[in-house]
Amino acid sequence: MSVDSKSCECTVEGCDIFDFMASHVGLTVIHPGGFDATRELAEACHLDRAARIVDIACGKGTSAVYLHERYGCEVVGIDISEDLVAQARTLASRKGLEEKVTFRVGDALQLPFPDHAFDAAVSQAMLVLVGDQRRSVQEALRVVRPEGHLGWLELSWKRSPTPEFMDDVSSVLCATCMKNVHTFEGWESLLREAGVRQLEVRSRSLDGGPGRRGGMASMLSNEGLMNSARIMVRFMTDTRIRKRMRTMDRFFKDHADMFGYGIYAGRK
Repeated sequence: MSVDSKSCECTVEGCDIFDFMASHVGLTVIHPGGFDATRELAEACHLDRAARIVDIACGKGTSAVYLHERYGCEVVGIDISEDLVAQARTLASRKGLEEKVTFRVGDALQLPFPDHAFDAAVSQAMLVLVGDQRRSVQEALRVVRPEGHLGWLELSWKRSPTPEFMDDVSSVLCATCMKNVHTFEGWESLLREAGVRQLEVRSRSLDGGPGRRGGMASMLSNEGLMNSARIMVRFMTDTRIRKRMRTMDRFFKDHADMFGYGIYAGRK
């Protein structure tokens, strides 16, 4: 994931919120809603064992591996970060899934695949990171077969934010990418205008910020025992991490009327 270096420093205190959670806290499942939301997205896209899907902006590969393990589908993950793709390949290799879950470096605005190459395309917390959201949607449409399924999981405003609120998002959260978030209605309009058919929108509330839904039980489910333990050690031993996470939690709780996420599923 990329951040605006002019706005945030690459430190615990100043890096972008998603980089903070991935690099400093150590979360591997960062998108809103965790694997519960991934499962809902997958089912909205009717994934099954026969499907070949592309996971756009796959990150460390945790969702791609999850989708294969739960649904049996073949998954090709793509991310613009060579480092993240390397980590994703390591994860697939460790689980013995190199034949069914593969990864490659590529740009969501110019996917390195031919037309109609996949039965479905999914992405999570990706559109907020790209410069041309409409083009990204159209690229996903291009690589999916006719009548194929597409799904996006994106942070969504419950109502239009004020300039003052967005200033607080920048200064308190250092969440550069949130300037690219839309309301539920805004995302729906974008996707329909880009060519997505039979669009279904499922609106959900965000509990505790991206990647932090449902407390310890959810973290164990998403991260597993070992990584959950590592995360807790970081939280207990690093005062900088602890301070920032508490600041984030307060902000999300104070503005629960603003933060949600949407599952947007449709067809080509």
